[in-house]
Order: sequence, then C-alpha cells, then structure tokens
Amino acid sequence: MADETQVAPVAGAQENNATQENKGFTYYFSDPDSANAEMHHVVITLPYELPELPWHWHAEKPDDSLKDPVWDLKVNGWVENSKDGQAAILQEATQKIEELDKKSAELDKKNAALDQANDKFDQAMKAMQQSQQVQTQQFLALTQGLQKVAEGQEQANKVMASMQQILVGMQADQAKTATPTSDTKPAENTNKQENGGN
Repeated sequence: MADETQVAPVAGAQENNATQENKGFTYYFSDPDSANAEMHHVVITLPYELPELPWHWHAEKPDDSLKDPVWDLKVNGWVENSKDGQAAILQEATQKIEELDKKSAELDKKNAALDQANDKFDQAMKAMQQSQQVQTQQFLALTQGLQKVAEGQEQANKVMASMQQILVGMQADQAKTATPTSDTKPAENTNKQENGGN
C-alpha cells in the first residue's frame, strides 16, 4: 500500500473546473479497504480547487453504472467493488458471523427443548420399567399361588383316592363279617344230627 501522505496530481482538473465553476469543485474519496461501505465512494465538494489531491482523493467521477465503485490503483480508475476485495470479505464475514450467531442461538433453544423432551422420555421409560417390574412380580406371585393350589388339589385327590380305597376295603370287610361262612354252620348241624340220632 502506498504512503497515505502521498499526493497525486489532479487528473481532469480542467474538465472538473469547467463543469463546476458555479458550484465549486467536486472530488471523490475512495478507500477500497474500508469495512465501512460508505467509505468506498464519498463525494466531496469544495469551494476551491486543490492543486494536488490527497491520498484516496480523485477528480474523476465514477461511472453511474457502478453499484459500489472503488478506486483501483492497478487500473488507475474506478471499478466495481469485487467480492474478492478485503472490504467485501470483511463485510461478508461479519454477516456470516451474525447469521451463525443467530443459528447458534436457535440451536441452543432447540437443544434445550430436546433435552426437556429427552428428560420426559427418560422419566416415562423409568415409570414403564417400574410398572413392568411390579407386573412381573405380581405375575410370579400369582403363578406360584396357582402352582400351590394345583399341588394342594393333587394332594386332596390323593387323599380322596386313599379314603375311597379304605372305604372299599371297609365295605368288603363288613360284607365278610355280616355273612356266616359255610365251614362254621355245617359243623354245628352235623353235631346236632349226631347227638339227635342217637
């Protein structure tokens, strides 16, 4: 970059004088490296003519077709401020940083909401697991109770079967004792006949 105290001779000063005799002298200031876009092109009107122009001052008017004119030292004239320029890069970077800050804040909000949703989900899962544990314990207790009832019923069936066998045995014994046997009765009769016949 050239020394800022450098002065350039006025180019086109005579043309400028001819067109600006009644209104003063118009000059154009341009700092293409400024982050402030307003400093890329500033119109300055003075009541007197400058014999030499200070650094960044120019007598030549930029073309009206340029949207953001800046003075280019390489071409020694006005050019459109390119996206490759430092000022444009700084401005674009600043805008991107602001956008990223906004997106970061939005993501923070979404993450906070997601964290709350995850907490609620975790609580619901814990409650469901506890409920499942209680249901499992109740089911095991019911299964064990039914198993004991089945075992008790099996024992009762065995007792009933034993009692039936005992009753059948008792009935058989009663039937044997209630009817006299043929061995004892005829012996009594034969003795009577023997005694009676003599």
